[in-house]
This record gives sequence, structure tokens and C-alpha cells, in this order.
Amino acid sequence: MIHKIIEIKNCGRLIDYKPSEKNYGWNGVFSSINTIYAENGSGKTTFTQILKSLTGNNCDLVEKRKSINAQSNIVISLIDSNNKKYIYRTKNWNNYLPFIEVYDNYYSESNIYIVSLGNYESPSNFYDIVPNGYDIINKIKVLRRKRKNFATYVRNTKHNIKTTSNIEERRKLEEQLCKQQTKREQISDQITILESDLDTKIKAVEKIYIEKVNNYLNRFNPNLKIKEANKQGQQLVYYISINGVDIRSEVSNMSLKHALSEGDKSSLSLSFFLARLELLPNIDKRIIVFDDPISSFDTRRRIMTITLLSRIARNASQFFLLSHDINFIKEFSDRHTDSTNLKIVWLNGSSVFVHHNIKLETMTGISKDMYTLQNYVQNGAITDFEKREVIRCIRPVIEGIFRLKYFNIFTDKEWLGDFLNHVRNCEKHSPLFRINEFYDELSDINDYCKQYHHSNPKYMEEPIFDEELKQFAQRTLNVIAYI
Repeated sequence: MIHKIIEIKNCGRLIDYKPSEKNYGWNGVFSSINTIYAENGSGKTTFTQILKSLTGNNCDLVEKRKSINAQSNIVISLIDSNNKKYIYRTKNWNNYLPFIEVYDNYYSESNIYIVSLGNYESPSNFYDIVPNGYDIINKIKVLRRKRKNFATYVRNTKHNIKTTSNIEERRKLEEQLCKQQTKREQISDQITILESDLDTKIKAVEKIYIEKVNNYLNRFNPNLKIKEANKQGQQLVYYISINGVDIRSEVSNMSLKHALSEGDKSSLSLSFFLARLELLPNIDKRIIVFDDPISSFDTRRRIMTITLLSRIARNASQFFLLSHDINFIKEFSDRHTDSTNLKIVWLNGSSVFVHHNIKLETMTGISKDMYTLQNYVQNGAITDFEKREVIRCIRPVIEGIFRLKYFNIFTDKEWLGDFLNHVRNCEKHSPLFRINEFYDELSDINDYCKQYHHSNPKYMEEPIFDEELKQFAQRTLNVIAYI
């Protein structure tokens, strides 16, 4: 289990990030279930690729994401629940964490049309679900090397036989050649037996795998069904039925690409991934990562996905859900009140992780801003980012109340300063006349907010004093109760 981020530097938008409770409101510690909300381009996919590369399969996944104009190398430092350090430096990890399963758009692109088996030297992760698959492959690799060595012996011995004129020496060499050829044939027979055993296991798993894929497809899209899969070389090629029409899944068959909608493709790739997870041993020891699993999904399939992901999250050692869909994150986190909810934001020249108040952020308009003010008055704020958000809410709250109560007086192009001019210049019979007693208070609040408004060129440099902000937040809540 990944316990904590120590540092991420020069990797994508994560240019210089060190978790800090004081600066960002999060100390870098993950829990067993985690959600991460981020807008596109903020660093969500970069973090996913960091986790994927941590398995040791492909460190280029990280290196290719080196920050633009970075003058130094990528540095990543994590620790696990046993306090073991995982440090990425000089284009490699010092340790690997193998049991990480990642679903992202790259998985989708690689697993819609064929299932790759790799080769003996670089087998694909399909063999994770083949009983003793890697053991058999390793035995075959050893035997293939031995056979190659004996082939060399045979070739050298034949050469020596041709070049020697000593009859007795030739006889010994011919006996040696016979033994070498016999041994080579025995090794070939052993390899054939093992390959046959491996093919049998692949076919058995293939059948179960396709059944499980179809079970998920039936939930996501009953119009899709895998009819059969055949091992061809080092890949599984399948037939898919689309509304009763069978189409071969080879990459060269472009009709399948055009026949599937984006939602169909998402259904297919997610079904493959979920079926694989179901067949993996020791799911309780694995870290499961989903990066935007609901691309192109409608409401029904979103709800089904949340149900399935929730089940996986409860069974896995650790679970990460990343998405740019805040409502999807909220629906998932509502089922897991113990989850750590984070958000990636741009702050001080780098993307950083902050605690994510999903309830607040999914509220809208004036309700959200009033909640922010009330929450700050009661609980305070830690980071400068949070305090600036509180300041941002003050004027919209007052303007919102004015617009609701005096909707027939103000235009859409008027703002708080304009509202105050109306109050100052109104006649006694005006509904605004009674607000004159709050004019000075409203003016003070407006002046306070101006220094932090983007119309001030140096608004991000203006210092924020906690007690002063708390007073103005409370004064805002007090005044809107009367206006």
C-alpha cells in the first residue's frame, strides 16, 4: 500500500510538489480508498503513469512526462505502509511495487481489438490469470537457452569432425555428436510438452475470461457480446457480435473501429479489465487504479460502474479513483465516507494535491458561497488557497442576495459597487431605502474585497490576515441576514 507522497518534481505539471498540511491542507498520506478530482491537463494522468511505472514494467512512462523546460531530472519519492522508500531518480526506480493494476485510456486503446500474449522473453500480463503461466514460461525459457547451447555444440562438433584426420578422434566426436543431438531432441520434446500444457491452460482461462467479459458486457451494453476467441500466434483474436452481426476483432479490420461507438469501446475495454481483476489471485494484496473509467457513459452505465468500483474498492488493498467528472467522484465518495478525497490544483507554479470538499464544490451559486463563508467562520482555514476562496465568495454572496430580493431593480451588468450607488441615491419610497443603515458596512466589505480582486494587478501578492478575514466573513453573514 502506498502510504505517502514525499516529493514529485519536474514530472508533467507536478513541477515542484512537496505535500504540506500548512501550505496545501494535505500531508501527503493516502488511505485505503482515495478519490482524486482534477480538471484536464492538471496532472491527473501524470500521477496515473507514475503509479503504473512503479510496477517496473516501463519507466519511460515517467520519463516521457518530464516537465517542459525542466532544467533538472525528474525526482519522485514515495513510501509504503512498511516505510519502504520508492525513489525515482536518473530514469529508474530504486524499488518496484508489482501488484498495481491500472485502468486508463491507454488500457482502453490496447485492449479493444486484440489481447496480446507477448512472447517468452516479454510475456504480457495476461499470464497473471493463467495458473502457473509464468512458471511454465520460465521453464520454457531455460530449456530454449539449453537447446540453443546444444545447437551450438552440434554445429561446433560437426565442424571438428570435418576438420580432423584422426580416425579415433573422429569416432569420439561422432559419438559426442550423437549424444548432443539426442539431448537437443529431448529438450525440444520437453519444450513441446510444456508449450502444449501452456496452450491448454490458455484455452481453459480464455473460455472463463470471455464468459466473465460477457457478464460485464451484458450489464453495460447487452447489444455487445464476445462470441469466441482463438489463439493466433501470440495474441487472442475474438469475434464480437454487435446487434447480432459478428465482426472479427483484428486491428486490420477497420470495420470494427467504425462499428463501435465511443460508449461501446469504453464498455468493451472496461469489461475486459473487470474480468481480468475478477480472475486475478490475491486481489486483497493489490493496488487498483481507475483513471476516468466512465468516458462516454450514459447515466445507467455510470451508476453500474460506481456499484462495481465500490465492490472492488472494498476488496482491494488500496484503491484510487481519478476523474475530471466531479459528480462521478461525489457519487462514488458518498458510498465511502472513510475515503480520502483530493483535488489537483495549480498553485505557486506547480500542480499540487489539496483536500477536496466535494460537498461544497458540488453545491452551486450562492448556496455554495454562503456555505464557504459559514464553514470558514466556524472552522477556519489552513492554506492561502482556501482563504482566497473565502474572499472570492464575499461579494458574490451579497450580490446574489441583492439580485434575489430586488430582482426588478438591478440589471445583469450591475455589480456590488453599482448596487451601493443605487442605495445611496434612492428615494424614501424605494425598497432600497431601508438598506441605507447598512451602507457603511457594505462599503467597508466591498473595499476589503477590492484589494483581492483580479482588477488589482498585485491581488495575488496581497497578504491575508486570518483574524481580519474572519471578521469580514462574519460581518458579511450578519449583513445579508438583514438586507
